[in-house]
Amino acid sequence: MARYTNISSIATTTLITKGEKVAGSLKKITIANHDNSDVVIVKLYLYDDTNTYVITETTIPPLVTLVLEDNIKFDSSIYNLKIDTSTTAEITVIIT
Repeated sequence: MARYTNISSIATTTLITKGEKVAGSLKKITIANHDNSDVVIVKLYLYDDTNTYVITETTIPPLVTLVLEDNIKFDSSIYNLKIDTSTTAEITVIIT
């Protein structure tokens, strides 16, 4: 089942909480910047309450979508999946 998270502020958002049951590997993570004018810098990472492991840190221009779909898997009993955003651009994160 897909998870949808809308973000429109400078924030750290937990997408998958440590200890949460995640069935199998993730197929795809889509980060869509559907703001008409603002770019956004996103950092997608794993966090184990001590260490940060960056998956990607990139700038997403207005009206552009970043798709991650190659071998996405992690141990959700150890790590939180988090995203940091740098602006108030309106983005949607879809995890399938």
